[in-house]
Amino acid sequence: MYVIAIVIGILAGFGAVLFRGAIWFAQLLFFGPVMNPGNVEFSMTQLPDWLGGFSLTWVPDLYEVFQSLGPWRFVLLPAIGGLVVGLYISGTYEEVAGHGTERTLEAILVKGGKINPRIALHKTVASAVAIASGGSLGREGPIVQIGSAMGSYFGRFTDTRFTRVLVAAGGGAGIAATFNAPLAGTMFALEILLEEYYIHNVMAVAIACVMATAVARPLLHFTPLPGAQDFLVPIQFSIVNPFVEFPLYMLLGVIVALVGVLEVRSLYGVEDLFAELSVPGWVKPGIGGALLGLSALVMAVVFGINPLSSANWLFGVGYNTIHEAITGQFVFLLLLGLLAMKVVGFSLSIGSGSSGGVFSPSLFVGAMLGTAFGLVVHGLAPASTASAGAYALVGMAGVFAAAARAPLTATFIIFELSGQYTIILPLLLVSVLGSEIANKMLSEGTIYTEPLRRMGYTVQDRRIGSLEDLTPMDVMTAPVDTLVRGISVQEAIRRFRQTDHHGMPIVDESNVVVGMLTLSDLEAVLSGSILRAVEANDAETALEIEEETTVDDIGSMDVITAPPDTTLLAIVDKMESYDVGRVPIVDEGGHLLGIVTRSDILDAYDNRPRR
Repeated sequence: MYVIAIVIGILAGFGAVLFRGAIWFAQLLFFGPVMNPGNVEFSMTQLPDWLGGFSLTWVPDLYEVFQSLGPWRFVLLPAIGGLVVGLYISGTYEEVAGHGTERTLEAILVKGGKINPRIALHKTVASAVAIASGGSLGREGPIVQIGSAMGSYFGRFTDTRFTRVLVAAGGGAGIAATFNAPLAGTMFALEILLEEYYIHNVMAVAIACVMATAVARPLLHFTPLPGAQDFLVPIQFSIVNPFVEFPLYMLLGVIVALVGVLEVRSLYGVEDLFAELSVPGWVKPGIGGALLGLSALVMAVVFGINPLSSANWLFGVGYNTIHEAITGQFVFLLLLGLLAMKVVGFSLSIGSGSSGGVFSPSLFVGAMLGTAFGLVVHGLAPASTASAGAYALVGMAGVFAAAARAPLTATFIIFELSGQYTIILPLLLVSVLGSEIANKMLSEGTIYTEPLRRMGYTVQDRRIGSLEDLTPMDVMTAPVDTLVRGISVQEAIRRFRQTDHHGMPIVDESNVVVGMLTLSDLEAVLSGSILRAVEANDAETALEIEEETTVDDIGSMDVITAPPDTTLLAIVDKMESYDVGRVPIVDEGGHLLGIVTRSDILDAYDNRPRR
């Protein structure tokens, strides 16, 4: 598994570089040199000779083509990008839509780590266009899905119980390569994707993250020191007076929780509104893009600024805007305006069905909130508090931790992005407080798990460890005692007495599952007489039942089944969702292979390996 983790890490590193390159090229087509919504730069302006030597500066960009429209270009171009993304998604896979991390979690939770490898390519294209055209989105969610798809593909070459770990390793490696942050990538995989800290998981994920970072550093011009250029500032922040600042940071922890909850509810509230629109699905990202552009124009009018400046602040990943906030280039009211419009903008982008991440928007919102908070407290107590930039960094960690319930990931990511170890204590404090308060307010949901709940999956606070590594084949009972379709109730009673089961599948002559009969069914339909006959071993009572009554008449013919390659956690989800105590395991033709009961699940949990 560790050798495969090395391969996954290397490929995830190259994947992060190629994804940035795709965004950069798409930016040339949309905005040319005027805007950089993806916050990516490459010095290449001409293709190599072996690719024809084509000059990329000659390519006409849409911003220039629609010059006559003036500021309305900021409405049109995101709309065009949204329509392109919508059409692309409608012609490929629905998994390409959204922020991507929820699909990785779905694969880990209920699909045994299986992800279509084509998703990596399609996610790269769709998200690159969405971000490059101005979508208020992040690069991180897509690269998580891209890296996870690589982990899933190579996971087929090792034991299936390691597939989930390799999927998470690929996702974490993508984060590590994108941010020059191997520690944060490792923690992202463990805290958000796996929610497990078994030592072999940690080792595999760490190896992948180290290799991805090693590949990306020279190609993306990262330094070997902590920090990404977008977040480095020439100021070393510190705690000035702990007796004053720690209570203030605790207050900030409460505020980031409220804003994190607002962010999550806004996102999925907008998604619900778009779900109700009676227009084709591929049109919705275009509508979201147009509304995003309109919000940038509203921002420009309200604050009396150039529409280009407003668009630069609100479009894309927003790293330059975050840097400006940290270095104190915004006033208080402008910070609040940027915060509000970013929440609206990324809710429109993701909620309309576009393709991109929610990580960067959360950092953006946290930076604006933290800077605004810092301006207030530093203005009230300048001698006892750090400058507003320190609160900006802490706010970034806090809002993400609150939205994702990932305090350790948030702490590590801000430390590695900024290189500011001196504020590690407030980072931890605010992240933990914000995470726990938001967790209560969101009923233990997060910005990543809410889509799974909407898909009908049961997402637990701490998932049942190794049940995700087991399949029904590991615990099911086989062969299965069955009832043949059409047999009489009297014969069914005899079978129940012989086997001491509380339920048995009904099968046809080909052993295809067609129904389920339980003692509860018998009691409910026949007013308790049959159950008493079984329990009392009273054949005369059984003979009082009409002979023409069959198991087909009283059994449940709408039976819930599962394939053999699903996970036991998915079986638990079916049992809870449909309130059943047993699930037949069938092949593609519906033929009975075995059966899993609640007792089998409990036995598997009690006997799970202590790793």
